Amino acid sequence: MNKVLYVRNFLSLEECNQLNKWVELGVQNKWLDLGRSKEAIWVYNKRLTTRAYADRFNYPKIVYSVFNKITNYLKVEHLDKSIAGGGKDGVVVSYTLPGGNVYAHKDPMENDRHVLRCNVMTQAAEDGAELFIGGEKINIEVGDLHCYLPSNIEHYVTEAKGNTPRIMWMFGYQIDKHEFDELLMNKPE
Repeated sequence: MNKVLYVRNFLSLEECNQLNKWVELGVQNKWLDLGRSKEAIWVYNKRLTTRAYADRFNYPKIVYSVFNKITNYLKVEHLDKSIAGGGKDGVVVSYTLPGGNVYAHKDPMENDRHVLRCNVMTQAAEDGAELFIGGEKINIEVGDLHCYLPSNIEHYVTEAKGNTPRIMWMFGYQIDKHEFDELLMNKPE
């Protein structure tokens, strides 16, 4: 069975650009800060995140509009938002600088439920920064939506290359595995 629910061009370039503007402002204002290293400490300076810094900022309206768009598209209004591993209001942003990566890992479970991450890359690195889920490369483009259970399957991102940081927005829910399997089988049109 598939591991990833994938929707091409879920967000427009205009929506992606609006989100990217907030991220650039967030980097300047330290709303995004050091990422978590493989040793589970917050010292990794090649990947910045909002994950541990939710008390520093408020997201703009477009973030909640995108979250609602995902929720309505998947028909998952009944699911609780994910709060595992930090973030704010179920949303985490990752800003991977050239030379940065994401080490292979699984996310923690949340209240005996899996974490469903619905991610949109709003800016691509020039090269590298390739996503692997369960050992398979997932080809994602700017604006594409991809949803999977990071608490159920190992995932990682290869080293980003070039001069452009990779920006990934992650919108999270708490879900039972069987319900995610049903989403995969009955993907919305």
